[in-house]
Amino acid sequence: MSSNSSDLLQSVIDAHGGQEYWESVLFLAVEFEFSGLALANKGHPGPHDVKIIVDTKTQKVTIEKFGPYYGSWSPDRTEVGQIGSPDPLDVRENPRAAFDSHTYDSKWDAHNLIYFIGYAFWNYFNFPFHLQASDIQIHEIDGSTPENGEKWRTLEVVHPDGYPTHTTVQKFDFDAEYRLRRLHYSVDVMKSGLPVWHTCYNHAVSGKFIYPTLRVVNVTVPGKSFFSPFVLNNITVEPIYL
Repeated sequence: MSSNSSDLLQSVIDAHGGQEYWESVLFLAVEFEFSGLALANKGHPGPHDVKIIVDTKTQKVTIEKFGPYYGSWSPDRTEVGQIGSPDPLDVRENPRAAFDSHTYDSKWDAHNLIYFIGYAFWNYFNFPFHLQASDIQIHEIDGSTPENGEKWRTLEVVHPDGYPTHTTVQKFDFDAEYRLRRLHYSVDVMKSGLPVWHTCYNHAVSGKFIYPTLRVVNVTVPGKSFFSPFVLNNITVEPIYL
């Protein structure tokens, strides 16, 4: 990790409340509306009202409500139940392996869905602090990205094999206030290989933690139109302290 990369990440961490503050945060209570064409394509059309508890100290998300479902995610286990059902939670061990036989057109069962939203939301809402993990490599891209009269700085992030995230190599764009404005990646479990532009808008502050209240995911399919497979709208985040 170069000095510039380290300095940029430190500035981003400071802008999001700082490490000392983050160490006092045990969980994040997050609510939003989740919608998009990809949900319908995978067999779970929205919009869905979402309530989750994101663990900041270990890789775990408790899903209090995702449409008709509740349950939990961790990298090696998903638990899923139907809200209002007396049946016990259904458990799947090693849930990532269930995607191995999938194609782009495969439908998702409830465990596939919970695995996807679990790892995605854990990464989104533990950002940027989770990038400090010793097995994650970061590198600042030379030069800035011009965007609507602004100059954004970019970190390239390389995750280790097996890390629960969209794909191994991702890029994160920051504005002059060190707010996350855009992510660049692809989604391995979607089996499409298409590049994704995930743009963040309308940042708010809760406690000292800064976060976007709107996230819009966009892709361009070759030979087809530009579209948004996922949208996270009206996001609220409430830190729960030690």
